[in-house]
Amino acid sequence: MNETTTTSFRNTAVDRLGTLASALCAVHCALCALLPTLLVAWGLGALLTHEAEWTFTLLAVVLGVAALVLGWRKHQSWWIASILGVGIVGLLASRFLEEGGGETVGVVIGVAAGLSLVVGHLSNLQAIRQRSAEAV
Repeated sequence: MNETTTTSFRNTAVDRLGTLASALCAVHCALCALLPTLLVAWGLGALLTHEAEWTFTLLAVVLGVAALVLGWRKHQSWWIASILGVGIVGLLASRFLEEGGGETVGVVIGVAAGLSLVVGHLSNLQAIRQRSAEAV
């Protein structure tokens, strides 16, 4: 595998994993807010803990930052960087809002931020593929 192929694989792997993590994060936020009893009944009560929420948040943030940096190096799109940036800041803001007692606002911002990250990762994948195709 040459360096260009390795870099492209790393970029797409980060975005694919980031898309999955961000989507799961958004679903997690919505389920925890709307159906917490159902999660407990399914034996998934551990997903309601602050530790689980911080773990999901930090994973999505790390993948978002990695995708932003790797994607920027490839396509330099301000639009995609902004979408990822809004998602990253929104996720962190939602966690701090929820910790401070703003549960409803925190959940709404968290779901929106997770969806923003999904859009950012998918846009990043598309822009990287487009740049790679132009380079050939």
